Amino acid sequence: MVVVLMLALALLQLASGQWHVIGPENTVQVLVGEDAVFPCALSPETNAEAMEVRFFRERFSAVVHLYQGGKDLEHMQLPAYRGRSELVKDFKDGRVTLVLKKVTTADAGLYGCSFSSQTYEQEALWELQVSEMGSTPLISLMGFVDGGIQLLCQSSGWLSQPIVRWENSQGHDLPAHSKMNEDMHGLVDVETSVIIQEGSGSVSCSIQLTQQSPAVRSRVLVGGKIQEKLKWREARKHAVEVTLDPDTAHPQFHISNLRAMCYRNVPQDVPQTEKRFTRKCVVATQAFQTGKHYWEVDVGCNEYWYLGVCWDDVDRRGKYVTLSPSNGYWVLGLRADQNYFTINPSIINLSPKTPPRRVGIFLDYEGGAISFFNVNDESLIYTLTHPFHGLLRPYLEHQTYEGENPHPISICPVSLR
Repeated sequence: MVVVLMLALALLQLASGQWHVIGPENTVQVLVGEDAVFPCALSPETNAEAMEVRFFRERFSAVVHLYQGGKDLEHMQLPAYRGRSELVKDFKDGRVTLVLKKVTTADAGLYGCSFSSQTYEQEALWELQVSEMGSTPLISLMGFVDGGIQLLCQSSGWLSQPIVRWENSQGHDLPAHSKMNEDMHGLVDVETSVIIQEGSGSVSCSIQLTQQSPAVRSRVLVGGKIQEKLKWREARKHAVEVTLDPDTAHPQFHISNLRAMCYRNVPQDVPQTEKRFTRKCVVATQAFQTGKHYWEVDVGCNEYWYLGVCWDDVDRRGKYVTLSPSNGYWVLGLRADQNYFTINPSIINLSPKTPPRRVGIFLDYEGGAISFFNVNDESLIYTLTHPFHGLLRPYLEHQTYEGENPHPISICPVSLR
């Protein structure tokens, strides 16, 4: 019944000389700087040579382009559209197309086209959405994959699926894996990843809508700093729980929540067992004899501390033993005046780029290495190598100066970010 009524209405319109206007789909999307194309036509096909054809913005009187009396009336246009519009005419078939050149974000909004004869008038409406190029690509370091370094490049807000390229420092394309998703607004988000080798130098990610359109580009230098960040992130994947053993702590160390130790001038009344150190230190409850393990220690602004690991069976009664590998200690230390050092077997002075307030410690037992990272700037401070054997325990020591008011040193939870 509905179909019959619609057909009857169409026949009535045709017999009476009436028609309706078909404009663009509800939304026209273009990039800044491109031309917007607005096709409008009469249905059924009707000669429109004697009609007024008007393209307008928001309201009928806001003229974008006006054809009237056989002429394009430029003086009737809004100033912003003068010299930017072109009407392509096919009046015999009742078809026109307005080309709006070099659109800007200010052109976005509601548009319409109207056909007017002496007896009848109809219009169609649509929205113009103007987007700039998608967002500048963001390159992230993902980690070590298949013997190389994986980089991820992300960009959003593209009108359609763009062209994605990774290039090395010589400008050669690199094989990559890309995926694209459409967001709730119909725009395309891009993720593309590539695996490169250490020492590859400069690598860039570029994205463009077409081969002829401008590209947005980001570049990263795969140098020593980046490799340090990746090693730190890989190490953090092996984060373990570390808690302090109060029964091993020096009497002047107060242990709270099994994670923090704070120096007090007055010693506690605690049992003097074989487990307890006479040095101002404490070891963890956990001991490692295999595998990879990572934990972090917040040293704050304290001076004169040592962090690392020691054999489980070191001499706990010796106050003045050198904390060297030959005595079963692998540590990073800080003394006065920002003098960072390690011992292997003699003292090695170190110069971190920034003073570490939080130190990451990574033990690779089978690999025979313990690495110390500055968590604050994600850099490697130093790596000690040694063939390990026997049980190793996390070790913390905090010496103090006369008159100093030390702050707690604590084991920190590690969040994989």
